[in-house]
Amino acid sequence: MVGAVVQPSDAMVLRGENGVVVRDENDAQDAQDTQDTQDTQDTQDTQGTHVAPVAKDQQTEQVSQEARVASQEAAVAHESDAQVDPLKETELDAWRAELMLLAWLPGLEGTVGVRGQTATASASFADIIDSSDSLFGIAGRLEIGRGRWGAFVEGLYNRVTDENASGPLGQADIDITFQETLIDCGLMYRLLGPTSKAEFSEPTETVLDLYAGARVTSLSVELDPATLNSVSGDRTWADPIIGARVGIPLRELVDLPFRLVAGGDVGGFGVASDFTWSATAYIAYDFRLFGTPASVLVGYRAVGWDYTTGQDSNEFTWDVIQHGALLGLSLRF
Repeated sequence: MVGAVVQPSDAMVLRGENGVVVRDENDAQDAQDTQDTQDTQDTQDTQGTHVAPVAKDQQTEQVSQEARVASQEAAVAHESDAQVDPLKETELDAWRAELMLLAWLPGLEGTVGVRGQTATASASFADIIDSSDSLFGIAGRLEIGRGRWGAFVEGLYNRVTDENASGPLGQADIDITFQETLIDCGLMYRLLGPTSKAEFSEPTETVLDLYAGARVTSLSVELDPATLNSVSGDRTWADPIIGARVGIPLRELVDLPFRLVAGGDVGGFGVASDFTWSATAYIAYDFRLFGTPASVLVGYRAVGWDYTTGQDSNEFTWDVIQHGALLGLSLRF
C-alpha cells in the first residue's frame, strides 16, 4: 500500500488501521482554545456560585448579630426603666413634713361693726403695740406630703386693741378690742419641681404648688365708745380659698442658701365673705439645727375680708385688712 505524500503545512495526518484522517492544525488549536475558555468559565462560575452564598451568609449573620444587639439593648433599657433604684423609690415614696413657728406683727385697717354700731380702724403695728396686751399674733403651720400631693393647716391667734378709732358722723374715741382665731387648711399639689424628701429638706430647685381649701375665721369683737355703752358680738364663718405658692432658690445669685417664697390666695365668693384674700412673701435662710434641716425667715403678710351678716341691731361687719411683718422658724422632717 502506497501512502499519500503530505507536505509540511498546518495540516496534521492521523493514521489508523482503516485509513488516514486529516485534521487541520488550526482547527485543533481553535478547539483547544475553546475548551480552555469553557473550562475557565466553568471554574469561575463554580467559584462564583460558591462565593455568593458565602457572602450572603456573612451578610445575613451580620444583620442577625446587629438585631440581637439592638434587642438586648432595648431589653436592658426597658428593664432599667421598669426597675427604679430602691433607694430612689423609697425617697420618692417617703412622707415629708414641715413645721413652722411664726410671729405676725399686723396693723389694722377697715370697718368693724357690731349690733349696728360701726367704727373705722386705722392702726399701725406700733399703735397696736402701744395699746394692746399682746405684742404679736402667734401663728404656726404644719405641712405634710408624699409625692406631688400634700396637706396643710395653719393657725393664728391674736388679741388686738385699737384705741381712739373713729365712728359715724366723725365720732371719735371708740376703742376696738377683738380676739381673733384664724385657721387655713387644705390640699396641695406640686405642679412644678421635684418631690423627693431630699429636695424638700434641702431645697435647690424652683417649685410651684397649687392649693385649695378653707379659711375659718372666728372673732370676738367689742366696741367701746366714749359716750355710749359698749357693744360686743361673736362670729365664726368659713370661706373657700384657692391659691398658689412659689419657691425660688437664690443660691446662684448670692452664693448662700437663701430662698424667696411667695404665695397668695383668693376666696369667699359669696359663700360667707363676699371676698377674702391673703398674700405672703418671705426670704428664708436654710441651715441645719442639731442635724435637722431648718430655716429662719423674714417677710410680710396681709389678709383681707369683706364680710357682713345680719341687719340693723344684729348686723356684724368685718371689712378689714390686717398686714404686717412676719418672722419665723421652719423645721423639716
